[in-house]
Amino acid sequence: MAMNEAVQKKLEAFFFQYKLQKFKKGEILIRSDVNPLGILYLTKGMVKQYAISPDGVEHILTIYKPRSFFPMVWAINNTPNSYYFEAVGNVEVWNAPKDAIVKFIKKEPDILYDLLSRLYQGMSGLLLRIEHLMTGSAYHKVIFTILNTASRFGEKEADANSIILRSTHKEIAAFSGLTKETISRESTKLQKKGLIENKNHFIHIKNIRNLEEELLAHS
Repeated sequence: MAMNEAVQKKLEAFFFQYKLQKFKKGEILIRSDVNPLGILYLTKGMVKQYAISPDGVEHILTIYKPRSFFPMVWAINNTPNSYYFEAVGNVEVWNAPKDAIVKFIKKEPDILYDLLSRLYQGMSGLLLRIEHLMTGSAYHKVIFTILNTASRFGEKEADANSIILRSTHKEIAAFSGLTKETISRESTKLQKKGLIENKNHFIHIKNIRNLEEELLAHS
């Protein structure tokens, strides 16, 4: 969902008056169970939000792209933060005080509306993800996770139906809640059917339409 240009300009005018912070891949922007120092407006790179299970397994909840700002649950409801926010690549964010951003969006209905639109879009995607991951076989879950991730972060090649997904089996496991071994086993089945292949440790979807049809066939 593209951000309205007027909304983007207002957000940048607000956030750019505060501190710019830079993080390298793998660095933690916000730690679990630690109140953030402010609300972060992402202008470069991507940031993943995840939880760590009691047995030490990482579960990715969402990934933020540029022009996102977070964590707003903490800002609006004073809900203690219980998640990690980590740089996926090199990242740049602007750090604004929580009280300032809350006061700002209360005075700007178009920004509040944009925030709500994004929230409901994200909720819709989350519910769909929960639905698919609660039902079906491991094979079905792996296909859905690959398609779901590719729809947001995949890179189209010359053939629009051919997509490179720069996610490893470990990351797909973190998205789906399955083990890395299960991802590898089910991915091998997809490779044998000619639906995907490994390319430089990433996933190459040969034809997105064929993979969508495979998901429907196993739903």
